[in-house]
Amino acid sequence: MNVPLTDKQKERLHILEPKLNQAIQEQDFSTAKNLVVDIQKQLRPTKHFVRLVQSKNKLYELSIELNKCDFALNGLLSNQKVIRKNTRIHLETTSLIAICYLRMRDVEKAKNYIQEVLRNHTVIKTQRTREAFHTEIINRFNEEVALATLTSTQSVHLDEDEVERESIRIIQTMTDDEIFSQIGQSSPSSTKSLLFLVYDYSTKQLPSAERLALPSPDQKVKDKEVGLTVFESIKRVVYNSLCNPESEIYKAWFNNGVHIFLSKGYIKSAVVSCLVNIGFSVSMIAASIVALITKFGIEVYCTKYKPIYVSDIRKK
Repeated sequence: MNVPLTDKQKERLHILEPKLNQAIQEQDFSTAKNLVVDIQKQLRPTKHFVRLVQSKNKLYELSIELNKCDFALNGLLSNQKVIRKNTRIHLETTSLIAICYLRMRDVEKAKNYIQEVLRNHTVIKTQRTREAFHTEIINRFNEEVALATLTSTQSVHLDEDEVERESIRIIQTMTDDEIFSQIGQSSPSSTKSLLFLVYDYSTKQLPSAERLALPSPDQKVKDKEVGLTVFESIKRVVYNSLCNPESEIYKAWFNNGVHIFLSKGYIKSAVVSCLVNIGFSVSMIAASIVALITKFGIEVYCTKYKPIYVSDIRKK
């Protein structure tokens, strides 16, 4: 049984944990890592491992998003060893390990953890809540597959002028549904093949009634569905650059008006920069993403497409 936290510990954690949440939101890895070290100093001596793992998992999920997968995987596997099975925090940790392996393109290793997550019926006891969790986590698995197949560890280049020309043409000539379909059409066959494989494997872990209520694997690899998955996956890369209220882009949208904003190419530059950083080089998809975000507007995009962390899925 844990020793109760002292008043001094509570006061310190009351400062550190909100700071960690802020650093995670701002994708400030260095600050987040230092804060977790400080939180660990508070919690490890009294063996409050669940609370400590909750903070560490936030850092490791950020690490995955920043493509620091080796760091994340080592930490997550260590976390899994110190927490009891059939607990919420164990389920979240296992989900993150699966996500990490998918981001690393190691589907075979991911499968064991996917199975463990989706066959666990003891942690989330309410069927409706459990089904909602399954839908959300399978969607997250899909997004990781899309990112993994569309990015490279090699240096890549995107022609900003070409992306800008194409995005303007797309905005002027295509509906949202047509743009999503175009993203799917522009995605390589390897993306669709792996999406089918992982989605099919994931849904087969569910009870038949729950599985039948979801789209079939064939439906999930139709062009529009693939386009939606790819667009959703990109939010983990571009959201902070576009949606931080203190960023130049966010302020420019609200202060200068849409026409000035578009003429300066803020969205195009931000999206291209973020995509190049993760080794994403499909010009037509980049242009389609720029077009969709521009059509939605910054305020709508930042509200509707805010990334959900694994620890928050069941809180929705």
